[in-house]
Amino acid sequence: MSIFTSMGQAEARRRADQLAASLAGMGVPCKVEPRAALAVLMVESGVAQRLADGELRRAALALAREQGFTHLAVELTAPAAGADATLPRP
Repeated sequence: MSIFTSMGQAEARRRADQLAASLAGMGVPCKVEPRAALAVLMVESGVAQRLADGELRRAALALAREQGFTHLAVELTAPAAGADATLPRP
């Protein structure tokens, strides 16, 4: 790994942390994983449901763009054991 890769990764992590702090400030607690220009939000299921609101989603994307991200994704987690699944389980 070169020093440039390390510096680039550190900058991406800084931007992701800043985005997470900004989102938490607007009531969207999450962790953010940077993947180039994509910010992946890792949130609890209740928060993911709230992001279905168009206004909140647009505000979150605006914050992501302020930090240099072009896209925002929400990581979906597997349902808890025994929970009703939206897709059939094998």
